Parts: sequence; C-alpha cells; structure tokens
Amino acid sequence: MNDFLFERGRLLENQFYREKDRHLLDRLRAEMQAEDARKALTLASGIQDEKVVSELVENNISAETLTSVSLIPLVTVAWADRTLEAAERRAVLTAATGSGIEPGSVAYALVESWLEEEPSAELFESWKHYVHALKQTIDAASLMHLKTSVMKRAKEVAESAGGVLGVGRVSVEEKDVIEEMEAVFDG
Repeated sequence: MNDFLFERGRLLENQFYREKDRHLLDRLRAEMQAEDARKALTLASGIQDEKVVSELVENNISAETLTSVSLIPLVTVAWADRTLEAAERRAVLTAATGSGIEPGSVAYALVESWLEEEPSAELFESWKHYVHALKQTIDAASLMHLKTSVMKRAKEVAESAGGVLGVGRVSVEEKDVIEEMEAVFDG
C-alpha cells in the first residue's frame, strides 16, 4: 500500500513538472519568436533602436507589414474625430494599394483591422518613434520625400469626407493630427 501511494505521488510530481516545463517551453518559444521578429524588422527597416523596434513588434508590425507603417498617420487622421467615414476608409485603402500593399496580404489585413476598430493611441506614438529613429538613418532628401508623401496622403484622407460645398471639409481634430505629424518630421 505504501508503494502504491509513493508511486502515485511520484506520478503527480512528474505530471506537475511536465506541465511546468511545458509552460516554460511555451514562454521560451514566444520569446524566441519575438526576438526573431525584432531582428527581421531591424534588418528590413534599418532601425537599430531596440526600443522603437520592440514597440513596432508589440503593435503587430513585422518585416512583412513594414510598408503598412507609412499608413498609420492616414489611419490616425481618419479616426481623428472618433468616426470613420466610408470615404476615409476608401482613401486609406487606396493609399495602401498605391503603396504596393495588395488585398489579401498580411499588411492589407493589418490596415483593414485598423479601419474596423480604432487603434490605440500607442500605435501613433510608435509611428512617431519610428520616424524619429528613421531620421537617424536616412538622408535629408529622402526624409523630405517621405514627409511630402505622408503629408499629402494624410490631407487627402482628411479632405475625403465631410464639409458642405467644400467648406469645413477638414475637421479641427484632423487638422490637429496633421500638424502633429508635421512636427514629428520637423522636430
């Protein structure tokens, strides 16, 4: 009888450690995947700032979806007044396909998810950090080209909906976001 209880105890103990080992292995795998994602994103973006890269990974930005980062300001402008008009949605998706993001791709699905539910403020903050880090890696002419492109597309999204007879097409909230974006490039 003592041997039986002893053996049952050992089985329970082994089961406990197997379960604990499985949780630790799962956690290790997740950490390794996150590290692989950070390395791939660093290679794709050229950004060496670990904090910025980690923020992007935490916001589901991967090397495959890096192109969608340029659309974060457009999404932010579209949601600036807390509502997303159909015309704003179309303008963002048109910008996505114009950037080479194909419908059905992971990057396109990511942009669509941002248009279905308003992203958290952290997404725009991550974009700001991304631009700050990017400014350290690209020349002034490339930065100016990027700024011009992003600002033009953001204004197009802002103007795509709203207003009556062309008056008041861009809301105060949208103007504020556009000014904030410009300050990120200029700061």
